Amino acid sequence: MAWSIHLALFGEGGNLPWPWLGAAVLAVLLRHGLQVLRDWSGQQLAFAVRADLREELIATATRLGPVHLTHRGHSGSWASRYQEQVDALAGYYARYLPALGLTLAVPALLLAAAFSQDWVAGLLLLLSAPLIPVFMALIGMGSEQIHQAQQERQNRLAGHFLDRIRSLDLLRRSLALEATRHDVAAAAEDYRRLSMRVLRVAFLSSAVMEFFSAVAIGLVAIYVGFALLGFVEFGPAGELTLFSGLFVLLLAPEYFQPLRQFAQSYHDRAGAIAAAAELAPVLQPPAVTGRLPEPRPTTSGTALLELRNVTVRYEADAQPALSGLELEVRRGEQIAVVGPSGSGKSTLLALCAGFVQAESGSVTIGAAARPFAWIGQRGHLFHGTLRENLLLGAPENTRDAELAEAMAAAGLRLDDPTLPQGLDTAIGEDSRGLSGGQAQRVALARALLSGSRLWLLDEPTSALDPQTEDDLLTRLLAHARTHDITVLVATHQESVYRRLGRIVRLADGQLQEDSDV
Repeated sequence: MAWSIHLALFGEGGNLPWPWLGAAVLAVLLRHGLQVLRDWSGQQLAFAVRADLREELIATATRLGPVHLTHRGHSGSWASRYQEQVDALAGYYARYLPALGLTLAVPALLLAAAFSQDWVAGLLLLLSAPLIPVFMALIGMGSEQIHQAQQERQNRLAGHFLDRIRSLDLLRRSLALEATRHDVAAAAEDYRRLSMRVLRVAFLSSAVMEFFSAVAIGLVAIYVGFALLGFVEFGPAGELTLFSGLFVLLLAPEYFQPLRQFAQSYHDRAGAIAAAAELAPVLQPPAVTGRLPEPRPTTSGTALLELRNVTVRYEADAQPALSGLELEVRRGEQIAVVGPSGSGKSTLLALCAGFVQAESGSVTIGAAARPFAWIGQRGHLFHGTLRENLLLGAPENTRDAELAEAMAAAGLRLDDPTLPQGLDTAIGEDSRGLSGGQAQRVALARALLSGSRLWLLDEPTSALDPQTEDDLLTRLLAHARTHDITVLVATHQESVYRRLGRIVRLADGQLQEDSDV
């Protein structure tokens, strides 16, 4: 462009600069084409990174299992990590890395071109450049801290909101909806203020870049203008031509353009670092590693489970949840695992299920123990229909008649008035729409349909009234005896463990008693 203007004003023989204008048009098209390619490749990289990281999060959650998973945050924080924090990494790959590459390459090339025409103008550009990284580093240190606080607040807000949603029915019954609404609004307002602080830092970094680039371009423009007017004769100023002056002046904004883009994307880096700091601990393997139990023949022909000198520890420096445990579970046994809270009852069941790993010792599980059925304190039912929840544990092609038979065996008939649409009755998330006893009966029916030879029950009747508890236990144990099913029940209720054939008593993670009733 500078050469075209120079030729138009001072060219000899009336030569028009059409070839140079054509070259300029081609250069503009090529530049924008490369920019589109750069943006597209950056977005593709960001998309691939996010997809891989989400797969790794799911794989990590699966590998950790439900017990270790609960030690690394509630489900709200996991959802926040999976969605918002993974998305926060996108700007680093889509914008920051391309801007960093351009900042390292393009200004150096343009600076060399400016020095080739006028070393004073080149020196002005060179001396203004170091000020920008210095101020960017100062702003960046504060920006990282603000982004870190934002990520932590985001996790807390996700858990806060999820807890209120889960407790919505209780809050309504307690007439606390209005107070809760104000509580959620206040938490959201705090998060909004923190987000605005992040945006203020982002705008500040861009403003600093614009200020210094404008000052530097202004100095170059003053130098070129005064040199062309003859007011400056220092160095090469006296030899400056219209072409060289315009050339340097047109290069000056382009010299700072990558730096401006870098400043605009710098907050993406700070956000990505904060998100990565939150995600990195989640992706780490457990501090205590061991071996997951694998289905294989036990040393005894009648044994279904064998635990030999087993020690389980959740953290490397923590007290063992189970220590030196020796236990053999034979096929068809009905065993009560009893003990005070913290004695290791749930850990023993989780170990048999494969939810946790043994730090030392051996866990041998017979092939008949896989798959197993698990029933907790409250049967967990998912949002959907009753049929869909029952089919989760049933073989393929299970007929409705078989589902109805399992429900009747569990003590809940499909013509019950509380199930107005039978198997098509809608169930809300977390068993909404059913009572605690009904949810446990559905869980029992699901266990009946599974055909599992091992049932692991963790305080299955603690939330039930005595009559419902007695009826549920009677049905459960009768079916287990009839079908030679092995049952392990973790409980502290005497009314429960006295009905089982064998009692295993734990205290402080150690076996204190193993006797028949």
